[in-house]
Amino acid sequence: MSSLPCADCVEFPVRRNPIGPVGARQSITGSGLTVQVSGLSRITPASEHAARLERVRAAMVAAELETLICFGDVSHTANTRYFTDFRPVNGFNGIQRALLTIRLGREPVLFVAEACLEHAQSMTSFAVRPFRAFTAAVQDVPPRVGLAGATHIPAQLLDQIRGHFPEWHLQPTDALARVMAVKSAWEVARIAEAARLTGAAYAAMESLVAAGEDVTERDLARAADGAMIAAGADGPAFLSMVQAGERSAFCSALPTDGPVRPGDVLRLDVGARYGTHVADVARTITIGEVGAAGDDVVDASVRAVQAGLDVLRPGMTAGTLSEAIRSVLHERGYGDHSEEAKGRGAGNGIGMDAAEELPWIGPDHAAVLEPGMVFTLRASVCKPGVGGARTGRVVHVRESGFEVLDDLPMRLRW
Repeated sequence: MSSLPCADCVEFPVRRNPIGPVGARQSITGSGLTVQVSGLSRITPASEHAARLERVRAAMVAAELETLICFGDVSHTANTRYFTDFRPVNGFNGIQRALLTIRLGREPVLFVAEACLEHAQSMTSFAVRPFRAFTAAVQDVPPRVGLAGATHIPAQLLDQIRGHFPEWHLQPTDALARVMAVKSAWEVARIAEAARLTGAAYAAMESLVAAGEDVTERDLARAADGAMIAAGADGPAFLSMVQAGERSAFCSALPTDGPVRPGDVLRLDVGARYGTHVADVARTITIGEVGAAGDDVVDASVRAVQAGLDVLRPGMTAGTLSEAIRSVLHERGYGDHSEEAKGRGAGNGIGMDAAEELPWIGPDHAAVLEPGMVFTLRASVCKPGVGGARTGRVVHVRESGFEVLDDLPMRLRW
């Protein structure tokens, strides 16, 4: 898999990584895996942060906002991490949260817990202050205030902000999300590297299955996480999901000590974190012969995503792309057994977080897909008594087409 975003760019009508013949043995290396540790820098250059801030200020002017408050936490890092390499950590007493204020004509200010202050200052080029200084720092803020991260901010914190500043016209805004949705070449390279490192997870899991020994879902998850880190990842982007046999029919589930056996449908969703950015790559494996019903579930998921890739182009709407995937799932008879077929979204933006606010690939979404956008494109089937499947690709929209940043074939038999 190439670590560079411009390698193998897709020009219409050519598409990278076609499905390939169903049932064919794919080329991913299992046992004897050799991985290369990346040389890409994890530190965001000052020029990248400066360009982001300039774009966000322009978006604020367009939205008639004088101030933007950005909320981020350990699970939803992008709203604050877009401007600083500091990331909140797991815990309580505020260390898991951050607030950042942007005012037109002034430098941003980052607010963090007292315990994180020195750490944040070491990683941030502008002022960093403790949460207790927030009220005094924004006393003279003009009344038109936008809130980025309104769907994630705790109600108690939101009530405190509103209580301190009742005169503010505090309004949720997607101004920041729309800017973050369009990635720079620097960002795309890091997402592509995270996708490459995710390939090491799949190779390690295949090797473990091929060994023919007793193996559990949890064994595969451990192997996946370890292989990504050994290859140069900072860790998994999220808790790796491994579901085998009847459990593959669950929409999303964490691994158990349940066995993985020949004849199982094996549903996998893993991703690596590389520096500030992540990948999310979902595949469903058939181990040996799984029967016609199991094969059909997997094939429907793969064909639905391929239908999306067949129509994907800059300038189309997210809703049109979603409909291409939904229609295949309905045609295959899985309208009642698929979240995407039910209209709950066939993809989402990806970057610093595995699920970013925009673009949202859902029905009736009129947002236009722009060059630079990076998102997952997915299709799932969950049929009790048969099994389940999820196929998810990471795609980058370009001026004249798109490229797929993960290099795993969509149909895999182990």
